[in-house]
Amino acid sequence: MTDFGTESHLPPPPPTFAAPPPAAQFGVPPQGYSPYTVAPPQKPPRPAVPVGSWLLIIGGVLSIAACFLTWYTIMGQDVNGFDDTFDPQKMQVTTNTGGVFVFFGILALGFGIAQLAARRVLAVAILSVVFGAIHVLATLGEFSNSSDLKDFAGSALFSWGPGIYLVIASSLVVLAGGIVTLSRRRRWPAHG
Repeated sequence: MTDFGTESHLPPPPPTFAAPPPAAQFGVPPQGYSPYTVAPPQKPPRPAVPVGSWLLIIGGVLSIAACFLTWYTIMGQDVNGFDDTFDPQKMQVTTNTGGVFVFFGILALGFGIAQLAARRVLAVAILSVVFGAIHVLATLGEFSNSSDLKDFAGSALFSWGPGIYLVIASSLVVLAGGIVTLSRRRRWPAHG
């Protein structure tokens, strides 16, 4: 004796699915749905970075100004960042690299103004650190070249001016401004 529908060679009946509630069919959320629990959290606003921005601006202005000051005096002649000098290693007259430091100063000034206007922008902060580090290395290289000139001319004919020290200090201020700007983190709001 066989019961209807229980034979082993027949496939099982298809599963039955419950129809969605009528409200969900027309875009109405089901009862108990809250959009506040499913929405992704929004990013907090970018933090202001006034200290780093002002360090970048001050360092940029000082770097530009330092190029017009006396870097050193050799045989009674004052030399700034734009004057031609004798390079003892190449045995030729070369121009000082004041234009390069003016360029770095303008970049730092632009980075600082951008950070003040737009708050902390990660790409600008990274660029300010990279160019600040290059600025420091370039000023140290220029100081090394000037020291070679001092050794060639002798201490009696050579004296340092304030410009070379100011250009080194300004590059360090620019680098510090970039690092301070980059290190500023977003503050996530506390949930209570």
